[in-house]
Order: sequence, then C-alpha cells, then structure tokens
Amino acid sequence: MEVMRSPEFQDAAESAFSLITKILSEIPAVHKSIIHTPSLSLDQSDLSALQYLKETLDLPEPSPLQPLSDKFNLESSLSHMVEGLKLHKTLLKVIAELPHFQSKKPSELQYDLRDALLHLHKMQHLIKAVKTPEKVSESQLKEDLAQRVKSDYMSQVAAHLTLLQLRGFAKDVSRSLQTLIISEQEN
Repeated sequence: MEVMRSPEFQDAAESAFSLITKILSEIPAVHKSIIHTPSLSLDQSDLSALQYLKETLDLPEPSPLQPLSDKFNLESSLSHMVEGLKLHKTLLKVIAELPHFQSKKPSELQYDLRDALLHLHKMQHLIKAVKTPEKVSESQLKEDLAQRVKSDYMSQVAAHLTLLQLRGFAKDVSRSLQTLIISEQEN
C-alpha cells in the first residue's frame, strides 16, 4: 500500500511504536507500586495457580494479532491493535477505581495508552479504515468487576492479570508496528 510509505503514516507508526516501548518499560514500576502480594510476581511464568481466579474474574481479552497476510490485512491489524489497547486502557481505568487502588493509580500508563491510540487512529484515518465498535464498555466492565472483586486480594489479582495481559499484548503490538515501519534503506 502506497499510503504506508507516506511520511504521515510512518511518523504515526514510529510514534506509536515509541509509546508502546515506553508502556512496556512502565509496566514493572506500575506493578510494583500497586501489587503488594508477594505471590503475584510479574516474573512468574506459570499462571496455573491463578487459573481459577482468572476464570472467576473473567477479564475480557483482546483479539489476537497476526502477521500481515491475505487474510489479516493492514486494516484488520490496526483494528485489533486499537481494540486491544482500548480494552486495556478501560480495564486499567476500572481497576484503578476499585476501593483498594484509590490512592495509587496507573495514570501515566493510561495516558501513554491514550497517546498510542491517537497515533493508531491517525494511521487508520490515513488508510481510510472503518471504525470498529468497542469490545467492552466501561460501564459494563465496572458492573461486572464490582460483582467479582470483593476483596483487596482480588483487586490485586485483577490488576496483576491485566498488567500481564497488557505486557503480552503490547509486545505483539510492538512486533506488528515494527513490520509497518519502513527503514530509510527501504525508501
């Protein structure tokens, strides 16, 4: 697509990539500031111990990203990135409003997600992509989580699982954006 080579598209892709890199670097600090349960480590690779709680919380998950292909085009890729980042921004906002986190909010992370979304929206606009509806509404998520999160521990589990999920998704977004950025040699 010729529009991908345009300076506007490339600037937006590079800016979004930079913000996603920043988000990935912020996640450990945010986790450390709001999670105080030693068993909820960002380094743990085996989540089987949390599987029951994950199913109980039933946190929404983003649609998976795939490499660009005939079946997964640029519009689909950008749409999935936007949907997933919006979902995590909403999850973080709702979790930050839980009673346990009233004094500690991951606001900088939320601002960076918002800014990354602005660049992705610009990329969508440049390719004339059709806007997709949000996967989950903030009000519905608040209602659902309020019923499931009854203790400080469950609040921390929800925040922990959200940050783990965001980290994995942001890595996928980072890889996807890298494939869209055209180096000087390719131009």
